[in-house]
Amino acid sequence: MGPTSKKLLVIDDDAHIHDLLDFHLHGVVDEVLHAVLPEQGIRMATESAPDVILLDIEMPQMDGFKVCRRLKDEETTRDIPILFLARDGNSLRIAKGLEIGATDYITKPFAPIELQARVRAAMRMKRLVDLLREHARIDALTGLYNRTSLQEALEEACARFSKRGEPFSLLMLDLDYFKRINDSYGHGVGDTVLQMTGDALRQVTRPRDVCTRYGGEEFAILMHRSGVEEAILVAERILERLRSIEVRAGDEIVRVTGSAGLASCVAETSETRSCDITHVLKIADDALYEAKRLGRDVLATRLISDDEH
Repeated sequence: MGPTSKKLLVIDDDAHIHDLLDFHLHGVVDEVLHAVLPEQGIRMATESAPDVILLDIEMPQMDGFKVCRRLKDEETTRDIPILFLARDGNSLRIAKGLEIGATDYITKPFAPIELQARVRAAMRMKRLVDLLREHARIDALTGLYNRTSLQEALEEACARFSKRGEPFSLLMLDLDYFKRINDSYGHGVGDTVLQMTGDALRQVTRPRDVCTRYGGEEFAILMHRSGVEEAILVAERILERLRSIEVRAGDEIVRVTGSAGLASCVAETSETRSCDITHVLKIADDALYEAKRLGRDVLATRLISDDEH
């Protein structure tokens, strides 16, 4: 199943409905997932992240309204379109479903062509929501991820460290004397420098690294599954690549260097570990200021031990 495959989850206690939906949605979606119990459906929605959910209103143990509320209360499932399966066109029940977060409804027995059209419309909506969310996480000037994305990535890295001891490193990078570039050559040249820095970071980092514009001329690179030595190699490549940037400003060539602070989070024991995002950011920031104090265009490193988190 490819990364763009379309998945649909059916939550309904009627096995016959599952068979019908399997048949009529063949070719509309790539995979149909099936849950016959409400709790099972909630678990599958959380684990499988379907593009659309077809949810029966009338089920034992927990009705569709309660299931819908549960799904809309969870961050991982709140944006998945939910289409209620209703046995009649009772306007009050349908209105209640729409008010608590459902996208649409389909009455049983359903006409195949209407079913397919409503599912396709819900998938288009999900795609638009995903695109809007992705754009909200991207810095418009550099095309890198933004500060919000860094926060999310750090939360994930800290969770993996706490659970499995998986190491990670955070590199804070600041362009040296960037204000002078803006003051001497104008913000247009400064913007070009920032764009070329974004390009440079994409070129020398690895697919698993999360490159972000932290703010202004400051960047942050989160390196998943990277201890000290590996992270230092990546950081040194970044600084070397920055030194090769040249931006023409009239008859002059503007060159760039950067100062970098690296904080590596590595487990030294097999005991229970904890990880504090604020502390990791502070240690990386302290290392960055040390690099500036040492004369800029250098890398300063810090190791965060287990008892510091």
